[in-house]
Amino acid sequence: MPDRELKKDPPYWAVAFSSYQEITDFLRELETACMLRGRPSDGTVNFGAIARSLQALDRPDRAYRSVHITGTNGKTSVCRMTAALLQAGGMKVGLYTSPHLGQFRERISINGQPLGDQELMDACNRLKSLMDWAGVLMSPFEFLTVAAFFAFRAANVDYAVVEVGIGGKADATNVIAPEVSVITNVDYDHMEILGDTLEQIATEKSGIIKPFTPVVCGPMQDGPRSLVLSRAERLKAPVLSFGHEYDATDFVRAGYQGTCTIRVDDTTWDGIPLDSPAAFMATNAAHALAAYEVLRRRGLVAVLDANAIRQTFKHVRLPACCEVLAGNPTIVIDGAHNASAAANLSSTIRSIRASRRTVLLLSLPREKEIDTIIRHLAGAGADRVIFTRYPKNRSAAPQDLAAIWRTYTPAAAEMVNDPVDAFQKAVQEAGPLGLVVVTGSLELGGYCRPLAQAAQSHVVA
Repeated sequence: MPDRELKKDPPYWAVAFSSYQEITDFLRELETACMLRGRPSDGTVNFGAIARSLQALDRPDRAYRSVHITGTNGKTSVCRMTAALLQAGGMKVGLYTSPHLGQFRERISINGQPLGDQELMDACNRLKSLMDWAGVLMSPFEFLTVAAFFAFRAANVDYAVVEVGIGGKADATNVIAPEVSVITNVDYDHMEILGDTLEQIATEKSGIIKPFTPVVCGPMQDGPRSLVLSRAERLKAPVLSFGHEYDATDFVRAGYQGTCTIRVDDTTWDGIPLDSPAAFMATNAAHALAAYEVLRRRGLVAVLDANAIRQTFKHVRLPACCEVLAGNPTIVIDGAHNASAAANLSSTIRSIRASRRTVLLLSLPREKEIDTIIRHLAGAGADRVIFTRYPKNRSAAPQDLAAIWRTYTPAAAEMVNDPVDAFQKAVQEAGPLGLVVVTGSLELGGYCRPLAQAAQSHVVA
């Protein structure tokens, strides 16, 4: 970008988009342009373009406080829970998550509501003008990240809760100066970008730790944990570690929901309700409450009494995060797309299926640990699995998935390429008293979720 200040008003703020669809088309064009220029649309980040754009916009990311959250699993759930706690404390809260389930507008919300069309167009028009003027190329994720920060400032939010896209150190979101950072866990995923070992992955994720900024550190093996703690020590960042300064215990499942006890240092909250039958959701809730407590103890947020905390967790909705839709049959949607998430989901399925006929609907991206994921899911005890494709080329071939499945279980497997047909087949196979589990990717979950909602009476509340 040339060494001159960009004006805030026209002519540099031209109207490039007049509809949501035009922005959607532009993001697709950005993805294609990145591919043609040899840089991936996710993963490798153009920090120069991001930093210059933010500077030209007078650093919108500095207009409010922020919370930065990374981890192999649970990021989105922890983000939603943290945002809900902040909102309960009287804050106006921007939330930036990824990926989306249906439309990209879901990634940017304020006080639980997706950004409106006009607000979205204002942010995207401003940023597109900067890109054209400076001749820079951003990936879709980079573009949306900067647009979100701009939109949050325009909405006068008090806090932004920001989810890392991939990793942390080299992620487009890692330009913010958070009040607290959260690392939910470290496990194998995105190895083609983050590295093949847990230590390499931990190095990337711990890159969000900032000097003197408190860190909430979730459960992880000794190797990655040592790396995270070492970086925190070097940067003089105080650490709250799961199992030490905070924890979640006494998870009790009741139908498709649960309760748990959360402790942060010497303060304990029992009977915390969770809108999920998954035990791991208690750990996610503990991360969120620990982050809120860090802020409270620094005088940055209000005190929430125990009842307010319980009510907040009770009403947090977590789409496609072990989400249960009641009906005939019952449908569970979970975006498990790596080995550890698949293991957690398998355990949850075993705990809720009872004697019901259970059908898995599964699609996996080609680059994932397909064999290990299928091995875990085969242990769920499903009666049948239907392999399908999400309508993108990166889906693994259903026949390849079926071949691996048959090495682990005699449960029947079939292949239905069209996901709509596959979903309808799964519902038919499960029967009105059965259980359908849609998993393997958030893309498939997002694609099938409207179908499931249309077929069911209500989402369990």
